Amino acid sequence: MKLKEMVNLTNDIVQRYYKNDIQPFLEHVDERVLWYGPAKGQFLSGRQAVLDAWAGEKHSLTFILGNVRLDHISSHSSYCEVMMSFPVTTHYPEGDHVTMDQIIHITWCERKIEGEKVPRMLVVHISDLYHKHEADNIYPVHFNEVYKGYMPVTGAENNRRIYFHGTDSADLYLIPDTIIYAESIDYGRHSMLYTTGRAFRVSLSTTTLENEYPEFLLRCHKCHLVNPAHIISISRFKVTLSNGKELAIPEKKYTAFRKNVNNILAKKCIPPSAASIK
Repeated sequence: MKLKEMVNLTNDIVQRYYKNDIQPFLEHVDERVLWYGPAKGQFLSGRQAVLDAWAGEKHSLTFILGNVRLDHISSHSSYCEVMMSFPVTTHYPEGDHVTMDQIIHITWCERKIEGEKVPRMLVVHISDLYHKHEADNIYPVHFNEVYKGYMPVTGAENNRRIYFHGTDSADLYLIPDTIIYAESIDYGRHSMLYTTGRAFRVSLSTTTLENEYPEFLLRCHKCHLVNPAHIISISRFKVTLSNGKELAIPEKKYTAFRKNVNNILAKKCIPPSAASIK
């Protein structure tokens, strides 16, 4: 069982799960699966119980996932644990939304079926625990309380994500529009990506990021790259970003940086009023 393949498979299945394409998830459920969550006390034992629960599930909910982090460990060649964390916004037909930080923990095992080794989900634990309405099956269709603590996940509409390897061996799938700026760390060997949610340590240098992603990461300083879409203002000699962070711009680079920002914003058809550039 190759860990990288299992991470990719987990990411693909869960992404499709939240597009209401549940079939790939069900196809990988083991005959002896244990399923817990997302509702408090919601426990299913065995593949047939999971299939029966989903057969009775009817809803008109849609979901948007934010930046995704996957961590994994393995104690045996035929088993591995994958933990996936991300914010997810549930949109209700009435126009309400609920955004929660979700964690899904999956234990994968290897089964021999018709002479071929195939991956199967042995344990599925979905962490965000809400009180289950007696009329609900899987999703909280009758869940009327709408949390206002988080803004809805944005920037994921085009479903584009970029893969990064975390310095702690995590696998990261980040939405470019959510990246506000990058900072050089570990003596220039790695970078910290600051997003609209949390910060992520990645194994690439800011030089590599600048070269690979010039369309949304622009250097303003030897230690910093910024996403022009998150620039609120540029004034001598600093740039203010959407999260309130102010970064210095060297005087010798100020004119060129300001010109580059204007060119990028023009190509993206972002109105001049979106950023105050002096």
